[in-house]
Amino acid sequence: MKKRIAAFIDRDGVITEIESYKQGDESKFLLKKEDIKIIPGSIEAVKRLNDKNIVIIVISNQPQIAKGLATKLQIDEINEEIKRLFKENGAVIDAIYCCPHHPKGSIKEYSLTCNCRKPEPGMILKAAKDYNIDLSRSYVIGDRISDIKAGNLAGCKTTIGVKTGYACNDGFKDAIPDVLVENILEASKFIIGDVK
Repeated sequence: MKKRIAAFIDRDGVITEIESYKQGDESKFLLKKEDIKIIPGSIEAVKRLNDKNIVIIVISNQPQIAKGLATKLQIDEINEEIKRLFKENGAVIDAIYCCPHHPKGSIKEYSLTCNCRKPEPGMILKAAKDYNIDLSRSYVIGDRISDIKAGNLAGCKTTIGVKTGYACNDGFKDAIPDVLVENILEASKFIIGDVK
């Protein structure tokens, strides 16, 4: 079977809004599905990519699990609600992969250094295997340098930074996006124009 092209998309700051981004406070996380706010243009962006048969994989660090602020079940419920909100508007997210780990967590089973917490590429590599994805033809869309670095380490074709969320201005300088755009909708337009 021919390998597929994917868009690996970060969650918070790219498709969902987090109040802490505006306040510069990383201590606030999306902990309840009632608090989900979809960034305008995100659903349209995913629809456009769906129309081009591009696999949509959300990859997200969720350290609040390791920090004891939310259970894995709570995060899974939030992710299912995000998928539902997109689907009811005609956009399909194929899968959401989350890293629950943090090396300085308080929940023992999740308090570790792993290969899935971005900037490590573990989530991308697992999704590529699960969904028969050609990484050399695929894209990463993120608002943090850790997203960009994960895409580079995984061997993705192009990394795209967005100016929503942290706007790739999170204090790290060890990677730069290949392309920087306003938001995920602009990123989807770039991908559609670039796919061969």
